Amino acid sequence: MTIDEPGKRLRMAFYDASDGPRIVLFGPLDADFGSLIAVFRDLSRTVGMTCELHRQPFVAPFGGLSLTLVSSGSMFAEKRGAPQGVRRVAASELPAFEWHRTSEGWDYLAELIAPFGKSPQPCHQYLSRFPGEDAIVVLSQGEYTDDVLTSLPTP
Repeated sequence: MTIDEPGKRLRMAFYDASDGPRIVLFGPLDADFGSLIAVFRDLSRTVGMTCELHRQPFVAPFGGLSLTLVSSGSMFAEKRGAPQGVRRVAASELPAFEWHRTSEGWDYLAELIAPFGKSPQPCHQYLSRFPGEDAIVVLSQGEYTDDVLTSLPTP
């Protein structure tokens, strides 16, 4: 992928920020935030669903980053399985992460980011916490241009 290809797709990149490892999903004001919201809603309704976000047609991944989203079911279920949050996949040399949330957690994120793509103003939202999780996930609308991708280290 060249940097001029993404168009309205969300850009997805990883870098080590001063406040911790960061996965950033960003795009221009008219980027396709609605598809990300739809994926979060699908995850909230489908226990066991996984989504390889880096393979979605509305995402332009950069630097070999992979992010797999996993729905672990309701927080009220007796057994939820894997720990919640963003976890680095240790076996990979490239930045690879799994992001587990409960059905209610994915629904919460869908509602939290619902205004994205509708606002004419730049904005951002943190979607995870570091050091409680292995990376900070940030969604950003209209705050960055693709020039930031050229300054990120490549694997």
